Amino acid sequence: MDELLRERDILNKNMLKAVNATQKQIDLVKLHEQAKRSLEEEIQNYKAEAQKQRKIIFQLEKERDRYINEASDLTQKVRMRWPLDKGK
Repeated sequence: MDELLRERDILNKNMLKAVNATQKQIDLVKLHEQAKRSLEEEIQNYKAEAQKQRKIIFQLEKERDRYINEASDLTQKVRMRWPLDKGK
Protein backbone atom coordinates (compact mmCIF):
# COMPACT_ATOMS: atom_id res chain seq x y z
CA MET A 1 0.00 0.00 0.00
CA ASP A 2 2.79 2.45 0.86
CA GLU A 3 4.42 1.58 -2.43
CA LEU A 4 1.25 2.56 -4.31
CA LEU A 5 0.99 5.85 -2.41
CA ARG A 6 4.62 6.65 -3.14
CA GLU A 7 4.14 5.80 -6.82
CA ARG A 8 1.01 7.99 -6.90
CA ASP A 9 2.94 10.90 -5.37
CA ILE A 10 5.73 10.48 -7.92
CA LEU A 11 3.20 10.37 -10.76
CA ASN A 12 1.46 13.49 -9.40
CA LYS A 13 4.78 15.34 -9.18
CA ASN A 14 5.65 14.29 -12.73
CA MET A 15 2.21 15.36 -13.92
CA LEU A 16 2.60 18.77 -12.24
CA LYS A 17 6.01 19.19 -13.87
CA ALA A 18 4.49 18.30 -17.24
CA VAL A 19 1.59 20.72 -16.69
CA ASN A 20 4.00 23.51 -15.71
CA ALA A 21 6.23 22.80 -18.71
CA THR A 22 3.18 22.79 -20.98
CA GLN A 23 1.97 26.09 -19.54
CA LYS A 24 5.40 27.63 -20.09
CA GLN A 25 5.28 26.50 -23.72
CA ILE A 26 1.76 27.89 -24.11
CA ASP A 27 2.92 31.21 -22.66
CA LEU A 28 5.91 31.25 -25.02
CA VAL A 29 3.68 30.53 -28.01
CA LYS A 30 1.34 33.37 -26.99
CA LEU A 31 4.31 35.69 -26.59
CA HIS A 32 5.67 34.74 -30.01
CA GLU A 33 2.25 35.18 -31.61
CA GLN A 34 1.96 38.64 -30.07
CA ALA A 35 5.45 39.53 -31.31
CA LYS A 36 4.52 38.21 -34.75
CA ARG A 37 1.37 40.36 -34.83
CA SER A 38 3.36 43.41 -33.76
CA LEU A 39 5.96 42.81 -36.45
CA GLU A 40 3.29 42.25 -39.10
CA GLU A 41 1.62 45.51 -38.07
CA GLU A 42 4.96 47.28 -38.21
CA ILE A 43 5.60 45.85 -41.68
CA GLN A 44 2.20 47.09 -42.84
CA ASN A 45 2.98 50.54 -41.46
CA TYR A 46 6.30 50.56 -43.32
CA LYS A 47 4.56 49.47 -46.52
CA ALA A 48 1.99 52.24 -46.14
CA GLU A 49 4.74 54.79 -45.48
CA ALA A 50 6.70 53.54 -48.49
CA GLN A 51 3.59 53.94 -50.65
CA LYS A 52 3.15 57.52 -49.38
CA GLN A 53 6.81 58.25 -50.14
CA ARG A 54 6.44 56.81 -53.67
CA LYS A 55 3.42 59.05 -54.22
CA ILE A 56 5.35 62.10 -52.99
CA ILE A 57 8.31 61.20 -55.21
CA PHE A 58 5.99 60.83 -58.20
CA GLN A 59 4.43 64.24 -57.52
CA LEU A 60 7.86 65.85 -57.10
CA GLU A 61 9.06 64.29 -60.35
CA LYS A 62 5.98 65.66 -62.14
CA GLU A 63 6.63 69.08 -60.63
CA ARG A 64 10.31 68.91 -61.60
CA ASP A 65 9.40 68.00 -65.19
CA ARG A 66 6.89 70.85 -65.32
CA TYR A 67 9.54 73.32 -64.12
CA ILE A 68 12.05 71.95 -66.63
CA ASN A 69 9.55 72.44 -69.45
CA GLU A 70 8.66 75.90 -68.18
CA ALA A 71 12.33 76.88 -67.98
CA SER A 72 12.94 75.50 -71.46
CA ASP A 73 9.99 77.47 -72.85
CA LEU A 74 11.20 80.66 -71.17
CA THR A 75 14.74 80.10 -72.41
CA GLN A 76 13.42 79.66 -75.93
CA LYS A 77 11.36 82.86 -75.66
CA VAL A 78 14.40 84.77 -74.41
CA ARG A 79 16.51 83.46 -77.28
CA MET A 80 13.83 84.47 -79.75
CA ARG A 81 13.71 88.00 -78.34
CA TRP A 82 17.45 88.37 -77.85
CA PRO A 83 18.29 89.34 -81.42
CA LEU A 84 15.48 91.90 -81.35
CA ASP A 85 16.88 93.49 -78.20
CA LYS A 86 20.39 93.71 -79.71
CA GLY A 87 19.20 95.83 -82.59
CA LYS A 88 17.63 98.50 -80.39
